[in-house]
Amino acid sequence: MDPVESPFPTHFGKHPPPRAASCVAARCRAFPLAIALLRTIGDPHLLKNPLAASARAHIRAVPAVPAEHSPELPALNGRSVRNLRHVRAVKAVRGGVAAAAASFAVVIALGFGVPAYAAATAGPPVRTLPLQSLTVTAVTPPVAVVRDAYGVTVPPPLQWPVDPSSPISDGFGPRVSPCAGCSSHHEGVDYDAGNGAPVHAIAAGTVVETNNPGWAALGIHVAIQHVIDGQTITSAYGHMQVGSMPLHVGDTVFAGELIGRVGSTGASTGAHLHFEIRVGGTSPVDPVSWMRARLG
Repeated sequence: MDPVESPFPTHFGKHPPPRAASCVAARCRAFPLAIALLRTIGDPHLLKNPLAASARAHIRAVPAVPAEHSPELPALNGRSVRNLRHVRAVKAVRGGVAAAAASFAVVIALGFGVPAYAAATAGPPVRTLPLQSLTVTAVTPPVAVVRDAYGVTVPPPLQWPVDPSSPISDGFGPRVSPCAGCSSHHEGVDYDAGNGAPVHAIAAGTVVETNNPGWAALGIHVAIQHVIDGQTITSAYGHMQVGSMPLHVGDTVFAGELIGRVGSTGASTGAHLHFEIRVGGTSPVDPVSWMRARLG
């Protein structure tokens, strides 16, 4: 094989310039050789290539010169400058890409990590509820409630049998008998209240005697026993109309109850009410005086 011409200058390492050349400067002069070596990458016989062997020999022959005597570097040719700029640009691009990738990774980590950490450490969610409000409308006047009502009239414990203003046709005591069967001693008084006028019980009590409808001197009549002011009193009502008196012995009545109507049955000369008061049930007294003493 023909010897390969070395790309290095023949004076390299033999006649150094006035200022001493450093190892770095001398090796930079071998840059064209490095470019040639790069072109041989991919050759399986790279180690046996004469060009590689010559380059190794020249590199070993470069003397070590102190840095303070480094010579001026020769100017690079245009192609070498372009290659050097390309290498620097690639390094800059790679550095920028690496920095951008690192920044993007930091952003991604913050974007996912911070919300996840906040969600993991945050307390329960707080809900803000709307405030309640009360609106008061215009006040309306109360409406009167109509209620059902009833009245109870309680009769007095003692009252007159007929209207007390009714005229008295015959009083209590001795008299001339006015008719056949009539007594000469009148044990009661006769009220001319009018035929058919209502007759009422003077107080609450129990029926002890009746005559209905048989004949008697008092005609249709009823006797009622009461307890008034702690005394047993019997009141009697005679000459009432047929069919107007519904009571029987043993019936109870209340004060003011309707017990019949004025008539003219029995020994009578006309329609009137014969009214008697018997103290203790047997002794007749003047009924008008007795009633007035209690009713005024």
